[in-house]
Amino acid sequence: MEVDADVRAYDALLGHPRVADLVAMSRAWMTAAAETRRTERQQERMAQMATELRVGRDDAATAFGNALDVLERGPEDDAERALACALAAHVVAMHPPRDDDDDRAANEVLWLATHTPFDATGLLDRALGDGASKLWDAFADRIRRIDRGTLPTLGRGEALVAAVALASSRAKGASRHAAALASEVRDPKLSHVLGARAGAEPVEPLVGQMTPAPRGPVATALLALTGILLVVQAARLLGRLVLAYKKPAELTLSDDGGVRVRWRVELLGRTLRDRDVLVPRASLQRATREVRYPRLALYAGLLALALGSYVGVSAFVDGVRAASPSLLGSGLVIVALGLALDFALSSIAPGARGRCRLLLVPKEGAKLCLGDVDSRLADAVLARLARP
Repeated sequence: MEVDADVRAYDALLGHPRVADLVAMSRAWMTAAAETRRTERQQERMAQMATELRVGRDDAATAFGNALDVLERGPEDDAERALACALAAHVVAMHPPRDDDDDRAANEVLWLATHTPFDATGLLDRALGDGASKLWDAFADRIRRIDRGTLPTLGRGEALVAAVALASSRAKGASRHAAALASEVRDPKLSHVLGARAGAEPVEPLVGQMTPAPRGPVATALLALTGILLVVQAARLLGRLVLAYKKPAELTLSDDGGVRVRWRVELLGRTLRDRDVLVPRASLQRATREVRYPRLALYAGLLALALGSYVGVSAFVDGVRAASPSLLGSGLVIVALGLALDFALSSIAPGARGRCRLLLVPKEGAKLCLGDVDSRLADAVLARLARP
């Protein structure tokens, strides 16, 4: 796609005296093709519309060719192809998708871009400005669904066109989608197209809070059974709410692929300590982020065990009339409360807000874990780190 030529053709049409009529004809052509999923020429219909609108051949002349020729027979050279793209973009600009119509609009735009010369994808930012963000969201959603095989109405060709459009856009929303999808999709060609942009664009700093590295299932179970988990989480919650204890952190990527993490320890609004750690690319063993609601099965199982044990032991003790059933029951309640509080603070609350934890494991030294970070930005960081 010659984006520069497309932009010049789009701008040339802005000052054209019959642009509204040419856009009306283009919209009729595009609508008919999208609805029937057929790409036959529409010479008779376009000629009839030109007569009705009183658009002569001279009226349709542009610096990139004659718009009537493009609509009747299709483009024959690069200039006319740029004109077709510009006409399609003007159709989108004059008839933007409604708030509840983004999915249908994305479907039609992608089908037309894949199967016809009327490709508006490279000019969406110019045609819609900030309003293009909803179409970028719809494009990203369709790439995911096509990659998973859950969208039968569109195919791999549309997904590749959408990927090229996202990777070519300069909009922040499109860049974030491209970076996230580059490390998410299974199709290697889609990943390559999306990753080309992710590797070329600077990644925004990742802002969050320094947190302890995620524990394994054995450690979590032992801490819960001993009651330490409840004490630790209650102390952290108290420190956060009463003492304003925080560890704000920022992660940035250096030009050589290294990772730099800066954070500070704050208490009652005062900075107690500053830290600055640089992990060279060669020294980074692993970088990963948690999925939404991590270790859900583990916590659910342990909670069920604790609550089931409480009910079962209470019934058993009542049956044999032991000396102190309440003591054992209280211990199991402590286990359940510790697990519930730990899961709520580490998984449910961040996951519900689209946040996650990013874990960096260097070959030497302690693990670095940033919590409460934006999931899409974390994916962008991981996509950059995954590239050679």
